Amino acid sequence: MVELVVYSLKVNKEQLERAKKFLSREGELLQDSLRDFIDVAADCEQCLELYEKDASIGELQSAFTTLLAKCKESWHLSDVLQESVMRIAKLSKVPLDFITNVLFEARRAKPTVRRI
Repeated sequence: MVELVVYSLKVNKEQLERAKKFLSREGELLQDSLRDFIDVAADCEQCLELYEKDASIGELQSAFTTLLAKCKESWHLSDVLQESVMRIAKLSKVPLDFITNVLFEARRAKPTVRRI
């Protein structure tokens, strides 16, 4: 059995409640979504560490297969957010090409400040 650790984040209470409400509207739970994100990030790091240690192709492929399985479980979260942003853009009567350009730039841009 895997040892579980309680990890806490400081967040604005209103934002937390809104995030919970939004995800439940989409049929998801906030805790499950965060766990899925952490699982994928941890598996990405494991793959990178194996590569940096010159692991065999077999080991890399095995780790990558695990990563893909986790991605499959959590990939819908990206779709949920993107679909919701586009739906809200339509509701707000913001031109979709503007939203698409903003989202594209957000993916390209690297944050200059990192919150801890």
